[in-house]
Amino acid sequence: MKIYLKNPLVLILFCLMTGMLMTISFLETPLKFQVPGITLPTALGLGKLMFGLSSKIQWGFLIAILILMLISWKHYTKIDFIILTVLFSLLVLEQFWLLPVLDTRVDLLSIGKVVSPTPLHDYFIYAEIAKTLMLTTAIILQFKKNTD
Repeated sequence: MKIYLKNPLVLILFCLMTGMLMTISFLETPLKFQVPGITLPTALGLGKLMFGLSSKIQWGFLIAILILMLISWKHYTKIDFIILTVLFSLLVLEQFWLLPVLDTRVDLLSIGKVVSPTPLHDYFIYAEIAKTLMLTTAIILQFKKNTD
């Protein structure tokens, strides 16, 4: 039994996207609040900037991955495309619902306004965790067994 890659470029893009997502969401974000002297408005503004940019880069990764998967579609299963659909869906939810609302809250907090608690930040964290799990699964599925 040998193991083959479905498409090495797709694997590379999934790995890069996963690394970027995990670094920003689970390393940079919590660490910035521990920097001595950083103010809450500065940390929140940095988060707004980072997640906005990260979202745009993720769109680029997913579109490139989709194109490459469609080019070599015979190597992919329904599960591969379902995972990609879930990733696109999570990114749509973040981009068009969660991030705009959270960005507005950051703007209000930055000018000293008091905002009521909301579970939206938790939803964003759950979406980031779900994307990480989907990406990890997608990476594993890039390898296929061949019994020839």
